[in-house]
Amino acid sequence: MPPEALSPRRPRLLVTDLDGTLLTSRRTVTDTTVAGLAAARDAGLTLAVASARPLRLIEAVLGPEVIKLFTALIVSNGAAVLDAATGTLLAEQALSPEHTRTAIERLRAQWPGAGFGWESGTEFGCDAAFLELTRTEPILRDAHPDRVTPEPAGTANQLVMSVAGIKPAELLAPAAAVLGGAYDVTDSLGGVTEVAPAGVSKATAAALWAKSIGLGLADVVAFGDEHNDLPLLTAAGLGVAMGNAADHVKAAARSVTAGNDEDGVARFLTEHLLPTLRGAQ
Repeated sequence: MPPEALSPRRPRLLVTDLDGTLLTSRRTVTDTTVAGLAAARDAGLTLAVASARPLRLIEAVLGPEVIKLFTALIVSNGAAVLDAATGTLLAEQALSPEHTRTAIERLRAQWPGAGFGWESGTEFGCDAAFLELTRTEPILRDAHPDRVTPEPAGTANQLVMSVAGIKPAELLAPAAAVLGGAYDVTDSLGGVTEVAPAGVSKATAAALWAKSIGLGLADVVAFGDEHNDLPLLTAAGLGVAMGNAADHVKAAARSVTAGNDEDGVARFLTEHLLPTLRGAQ
């Protein structure tokens, strides 16, 4: 597909997932990828991260030198949008205490041994069952004994669930059926099943951010690899799936690039997008 056929309009915003997309399998960012992002920014694109990770776990894998390339950070699958330079909250789509409590009650009734955790502000809290599961399950969350409570005290940017011996992907459909239409259920390879208010996604958060700077999703080129990236990949002006993405994600995207261990984001930028952007300058 020639570069000029990739998108009906010149992208002005770049929004990228992290795990399985910008990050390698070792959870690092290569020099090639950093150079590609810097070149995209210099060519006029405004950059944002869109991750299931909260801010502190984004900072843990990117570091200040990479984060400074970005203008905004979309965290917890779209629950909040933060200024990348200051950490200031720009937009929020959180679960109320009542919605969180109801979700936990319904899910625990179906899976009595489940553990639950939640992102609240800048910290992760969880119940005792979740803390215990972090010792045996491959969970990407920083649970701590000092932050164990039965349920969150206030709003939650994201509710997560772990069930021993069951992969999160296997829980998507049954959990969604148990919760009903007031919630969305996703899996982003973090070892947990993620619950958010219905309609909240990376796409809705990206739309809020784009609108705040006078643009829209049609101005976005987005990169992703997993089920939770689908709303953004399909709503963006140009959605690009990684070579390592699930088949249904590739099928939904407008284009497919190389895998995350092959500098897929940087290769797409340098081989397709940057020549077009530079030609328009």
